[in-house]
Amino acid sequence: MEKAKKIVTTILKNHRTETAVLLAILLLAAFLRLYKIREFVVFLGDEGRDALVVKRMIVDHKFTLLGPTASVGGFYLGPIYYYFMIPFLGLSNFDPVGPAVMVALFGIATVGLLYWAVREWIGPSFAAIAALLYATAPGVVAASRSSWNPNIMPFFALLSVFGIAHAIEKKKPIWFVIAGIAYGIAIQSHYLGLILGPILAVTTLVSIKAKFWLKAAALQILGFLIGGSMFFAFEVRHNFPNIKTIIEFIGRGGNTTGPRSWNLISLFLDMLKRTYESVLSPTDDFARILMYTSAIGFIALLVIKKRSGKPLSVGIKTILVWLIVGELGIGAYKGQLYPHYFGFLFPLPFILIGTTLGLIIKKRMTKILGIGVSFALVALNLTNQDFWRQGSNLIDQTKNIAVKIIEVSEQKPFNFALIADGNSDHAYRYFLESMGHRPNTLEEEVTEQLIVVCEHPDKPCEPRGHPLWEIAGFGRAEIAARATVYPGIRILKLTHHADSQNLIGKPVPKGK
Repeated sequence: MEKAKKIVTTILKNHRTETAVLLAILLLAAFLRLYKIREFVVFLGDEGRDALVVKRMIVDHKFTLLGPTASVGGFYLGPIYYYFMIPFLGLSNFDPVGPAVMVALFGIATVGLLYWAVREWIGPSFAAIAALLYATAPGVVAASRSSWNPNIMPFFALLSVFGIAHAIEKKKPIWFVIAGIAYGIAIQSHYLGLILGPILAVTTLVSIKAKFWLKAAALQILGFLIGGSMFFAFEVRHNFPNIKTIIEFIGRGGNTTGPRSWNLISLFLDMLKRTYESVLSPTDDFARILMYTSAIGFIALLVIKKRSGKPLSVGIKTILVWLIVGELGIGAYKGQLYPHYFGFLFPLPFILIGTTLGLIIKKRMTKILGIGVSFALVALNLTNQDFWRQGSNLIDQTKNIAVKIIEVSEQKPFNFALIADGNSDHAYRYFLESMGHRPNTLEEEVTEQLIVVCEHPDKPCEPRGHPLWEIAGFGRAEIAARATVYPGIRILKLTHHADSQNLIGKPVPKGK
């Protein structure tokens, strides 16, 4: 502890300007991630599902070794995200904003870690620009303001890659273990985090002597097993069902769109452009300009390093491997790609842009230009933040609907169904259960009433005869009451028709 205090004191004394700059960047990052966060938190089916699981872990002590299901493939992720959520959901008195604050804190930590990494790999001025742009990037900020397991991927991806470089550069083997732990956590955030494995392996192979490979690999594997220990415990106990499904999914190619490109250069550039679009700009032209400009700047840095006569540093090699293997790796995935799939690559555009602008600023003739472009990009980022408009208030909206459901049900037992496009009923079930009115599932018991929520104000709401299992399994019914909650969400109470009253009090197995 005393040693840590001395290190902090030395940094503050000898690097006052740098420390002030970093603190200012972190404060800006904190503001952008926490300002009006409750108003903008996404709280839909996936988020409600996670909150339900964690609430039951806290209240009922129903702990789990499985995380959420993957969006494709039919397998489960590891549970680590649920365990991260526990203290924040508990401390917020079960308000869903608590886990969103957790994600925001991870986002702020990623800014600081990016600064540390780029400072070590290239230099402090480059680090400041990269961290500032990452702190303000609209896509990154948006992903840091809601509780969802993929949203912590950038931190653990960066930590795993930085850990390898730091272990080699500073000759600190413990960082191989840290890198492995981060990798073990990253793959529980999203299955495309698996691509980090080849990145770490190649970085190790090209950066250290062959006689040390085995030791480095062993330490990384040890860390990986620690980071993914809960998931692996479930797999061992149940004969590896998810690992088998993942291997089978990779083998069959998943929901494929066909080969993207057999031209590796074209594939690389396409994936790199999409990475830029995910974090900075929704427009093709702007993303392409930034991509090519920053790529040229990074190539210029490589040329400068080459001309110096010194071998490439471990940090530069790490960036190159991360860039090449990462972009080609995600390009090899044949399914549809969404912005959050690129989470393990999020820091890369800012490293490249920071390198380019840092080189421009270092030249006396172009210093003003570099500073001007940097602030222009920051200003553009700030004007494109979502929170400048009015938020959706999904948490309060969902809670208000739950309160109305309880009122319509007259606080009597009820079954529940949701008619919506692309959403599940878990968010409503979370608040209903939290308020002591958990809906009965049909598999448990058919009650005397069914409460149906229709989410779309502009579409007809006619649950009678609807094919949804939660409605069809209830039996023939009549509408007994109606209510509407802002912004036009309709709530209907259905009671049994005379010829379906025999179902009351009985379970109805799904599929019958």
